[in-house]
Amino acid sequence: MEAPLIAEPVFSPRLWGSRDLRPFFAERPDQPIGEAWLTADSCRVLGKALTLKQLAAEAATELFGPGQPAQDTFPLLIKILFPTDFLSVQVHPDDAYARAHGWSGGKTEMWHILRAEPGARIGLNLLPGKTLEELLAACRAGKSRDLLEWHEPRERDTFFVPAGTIHALGPGLVLCEVQQASDVTFRLDDFGRRDAQGRLRELHLEHGLAVARPRTQAGRVGRHGNEEGMVLECEYFRVAVLELTGTAVAIPAGFRVLVPFTEGLRLTRAQSTPLPLRPAHAAILPASAGPWRLEGTGRALDVTLP
Repeated sequence: MEAPLIAEPVFSPRLWGSRDLRPFFAERPDQPIGEAWLTADSCRVLGKALTLKQLAAEAATELFGPGQPAQDTFPLLIKILFPTDFLSVQVHPDDAYARAHGWSGGKTEMWHILRAEPGARIGLNLLPGKTLEELLAACRAGKSRDLLEWHEPRERDTFFVPAGTIHALGPGLVLCEVQQASDVTFRLDDFGRRDAQGRLRELHLEHGLAVARPRTQAGRVGRHGNEEGMVLECEYFRVAVLELTGTAVAIPAGFRVLVPFTEGLRLTRAQSTPLPLRPAHAAILPASAGPWRLEGTGRALDVTLP
């Protein structure tokens, strides 16, 4: 594989989602879409009869580098979320708990804010001094949001959400989420909402309270280090925000995923046809593709493995 690969998004309906996905997608769905999965196992590679799961299993050396073994799953799950209502108050397990209970792994994640309307909020952690016992009582009463510490995000903010963080998203946001490939979620409080069949949505209080911590290191993060645009580095992924204004930045050789959010960005290199990038479509650069340059005007996430 000598050229970048483009993954086709998979759209996931959610009762808190949106029917207007512009400007990222032109589709006008007939049911609310909560998440566009950009690098799910089921995403197909544009122009190839191949999913990302098959790619990770069958072309690991080309994709990840010499000596890298086949993977059971694509190692990064990247999404765009479109909440128009509150998500449930929820928590994700760490690797140890997830694997001990039959799941493939835990879920640590980060959010990069693409749009934030006035009054939009993100809940991270319990308020100082609040306990898990108080949380349980509040969840049973449908009032757990009152116990969360709320933040007012701005466009271009980035938040880190490690496993074990009690959290919730409010309406009026569009954000890009980068996470471990596992999507295990324990719903603590859904405020009495019902699904499309009229059934109360299931809560997972036993598992959720077993992994929840009153307060973690979750919160807003900024650029750090000496690398261009580096925002976050944890044990599962590294994320840089690239902002170009008619300029260019070198993209080193090695496995990575570029996620552009605007028109006007392209990948180039000598003796290769420039590849225009589509907004909200993941561009996967295999290790075997070598170095490239990102040129043009726009914003993108550059996501790599640690």
